[in-house]
Amino acid sequence: MSADKLINQKSAPIDPFDPEEYFHTFYSNVAWRKEDGDPMKFFQDCLHEAFSKGNITGTKLLDVGTGPIPNTVFCAAPWFEDITLSDFSQKNLEFLRKWRDGKINHMGPVFEYILQLDKSGSMEERQDELRKKIGNIVFCDITEPNPVASTAVDGVIFDAITCSNCLEVASFTLDDIAKSVRNLRTLLKPGGHFVLEGCLEMSFYRVGELLYECYPINTNQLEDIFKKEGFEILNLQVLNYTPRPEEGYFSDCNSVFAMVTRKVEHCRFTHIRHSYVDARSGPGIWICLRRACSYHTSNVLVAFLAR
Repeated sequence: MSADKLINQKSAPIDPFDPEEYFHTFYSNVAWRKEDGDPMKFFQDCLHEAFSKGNITGTKLLDVGTGPIPNTVFCAAPWFEDITLSDFSQKNLEFLRKWRDGKINHMGPVFEYILQLDKSGSMEERQDELRKKIGNIVFCDITEPNPVASTAVDGVIFDAITCSNCLEVASFTLDDIAKSVRNLRTLLKPGGHFVLEGCLEMSFYRVGELLYECYPINTNQLEDIFKKEGFEILNLQVLNYTPRPEEGYFSDCNSVFAMVTRKVEHCRFTHIRHSYVDARSGPGIWICLRRACSYHTSNVLVAFLAR
């Protein structure tokens, strides 16, 4: 690995990403192992656990750093009506549009496993459902204050955000990651969920002959950033695994995480940081979830205008 040159995708003069090669490397039958201890299985199990409970729902969902395959939103799709996919790579965006338009159908064994977990619908039915719910496929740069500026969803506030293997790949310092989390937070409603997964202490990953630079974040740093940036961590799971010999060629990752968080705000009544949920009784109306708040009773949640 040391003899190869690491690529910073954002500063590259042309988009070097190869969607087909990425799919073959990480999502094909060759790469996929449906057994305990496999990171791909871990990711899908955690996503299924997060969404199958029905606690993370809403109208608008944003998937950040989708890549060429919308695997992260496959579990979430039944719980949302309007899904936006996003990525920094124009090649990935083109690949996603081809899939949405039915020109690409190879979803791979990962999706077959998700169907086994959900026990709902056929591959064709679930793909059709997801395609119909994808309203926009847009460029996204999480390092910018407005990650979706000048796109079809500029100004939209989302009920939930999902993100898979993006923060550590798009950021090259710990401060970069903190800023990216801060930027994405502006796109999320108060009380909205941010569900993410990724690799820990990974410094590179390979697609074809190209090596991509990553920031090797650890769990303590991850938790600290999200807490400081105004999120409540609801669930954090970590898998330490032993890579197969050939996997060391593709990355130096041997630990992955899945985390469910919720955006919190300062309560305008008590000035304490609380969580909120959309009251759905009118534009800008929110409900305080904090039982310690004087405006929260056991039977009545007092609605108020959000700032």
